[in-house]
Amino acid sequence: MKKLAVLATVLVLFSPALLLLGVGMMFSPGANASCTTSTTGPSVVGPVPDSLEVTTADGQTFTLNTTQLTHAATIIQTGSQIEGVTRDGLQIALMAALTESNLRMLANTSVYPDSGNHPNDGDASDHDSLGLFQMRPQAGWGTVPDLMDPGYQARAFFGGPTGPNHPSPRGLLDIPGWQTLSKGEAAQAVEVSAYPDRYANYEPVAEHILTTLTTPTADSPQLPETGRVVFPLPEGTWVATSPFGMRVHPITGENKLHTGADYSAPDGTPILAAADGIVTHASMSGGYGGLIIIEHTIGGQKIATAYAHLWETGIHVNVGDQVTAGQHIGDVGSAGYSTGAHLHFELRQGGSDGEFTDPQPWLDQHTSGNLPAPTTPVEQEGCNPAATQPAPPQGPDAGDPDRKVDDPTTDGQITARMLHVYTQALTAYPDSSWACYSPRPGTKSEHPVGRACDVTFGNAIGSRPTPQQLEAGWALTNWLQDNAETLGVEYLIWQGQIWSLARDAEGWRPYNGGGMHDPTDVTGGHYDHVHITVKEGS
Repeated sequence: MKKLAVLATVLVLFSPALLLLGVGMMFSPGANASCTTSTTGPSVVGPVPDSLEVTTADGQTFTLNTTQLTHAATIIQTGSQIEGVTRDGLQIALMAALTESNLRMLANTSVYPDSGNHPNDGDASDHDSLGLFQMRPQAGWGTVPDLMDPGYQARAFFGGPTGPNHPSPRGLLDIPGWQTLSKGEAAQAVEVSAYPDRYANYEPVAEHILTTLTTPTADSPQLPETGRVVFPLPEGTWVATSPFGMRVHPITGENKLHTGADYSAPDGTPILAAADGIVTHASMSGGYGGLIIIEHTIGGQKIATAYAHLWETGIHVNVGDQVTAGQHIGDVGSAGYSTGAHLHFELRQGGSDGEFTDPQPWLDQHTSGNLPAPTTPVEQEGCNPAATQPAPPQGPDAGDPDRKVDDPTTDGQITARMLHVYTQALTAYPDSSWACYSPRPGTKSEHPVGRACDVTFGNAIGSRPTPQQLEAGWALTNWLQDNAETLGVEYLIWQGQIWSLARDAEGWRPYNGGGMHDPTDVTGGHYDHVHITVKEGS
């Protein structure tokens, strides 16, 4: 939440124009591969049962209660909204949680007394492990409050570029070739247990849970037939900014399917349910930020509407709630991959996991008239045009660039200019990992004064990047060079070389360590990370 608050602040301080741009970078599984797509993982359907009798591979039968099954539903719903998580991935996560905690949120008051102050299903004492997946704060999985949150634990287990710990500790999506492993081996690759063979015993249990929670039953809430459709934002509060369809993405420069329509609106504007229906998803969901999905039956057809980029505090409904058209279900925000406050609105034919469809004609048909055209031009092309470079960044336009602000990567502070570079660069290159403020006593480093950040691309410090990661590093440095004057970048160090704006004509020069580092060392020579220093003063 600190990162979200800081990013929201910097958008207000530095780029007011972005608040009306409202073009969000959305997570959409497979959207870069074709002109139509659907999500990859199943969603939980209907109420969680009071109990479920299950049997392990070795023949042990036991009964799971509604609390355990609710945790299972959280794992399924969380994974279903993460790109790359398949049904097998969901089953692997359930196997791990069953093995580690029997699907219980376990405190560990002998090591962390305050863990007992968080909602929990009991106390355990395995090292310093916590929660559903028995993750350890000392291993870097997260803080005690983080790990006592079932949703956080699920996101950490799945990992990947949007995971809370990317790139380390590794989640399932960070394991090379996890799809080729047996499910038990894949669970072990994440958990790194001293007892690697335990997970396979719960494979049939996980499959039973997954099938039960994702298959409609006679007890599932019936979607009410409705003919009333309303626009999802109050009249006069919004501006259409980016329609459905193929576009050159304004943040990444990729050409990919924009799976919904974007409507810029002030932060906190009420979001309205487009029609009567049942909420099937209501939580933070990776690049979507806060995401609400509602299923409806209209004209005899099952559809779903989705509402994205809400702040966590802006979600006002829960899974299973029945809502009516026009009901206030949430508030406009800018969470996830977003450049400013707006609503990303989707229409999915067939339900929550259905095919993305242009929502504007549907809204035109069912509401009181055609919608205004977008106020910013959006390139509409075929499925496979060449990608372009990310759009040029916005420059800071207000305030003292040397004033200290919270560093979103540490508990320290950095300059407002450095924060601005971090925000703009991370938006353009979201798969990069950043570390900025660092005390470093007795050195001439700019990290202690908040004017420097180090960036990696999935590799660990001390490890040379792969060819793909190396390419990502050069892409970032090229972009920073091209926009150095606008951003206030003073110099860069990468791959044993240094570049400075003051000596731009000389290009990249050999790096001698600056009197602080061994330039022949992987880290000292900056072979494993890009160093960025911003200038001082206006």
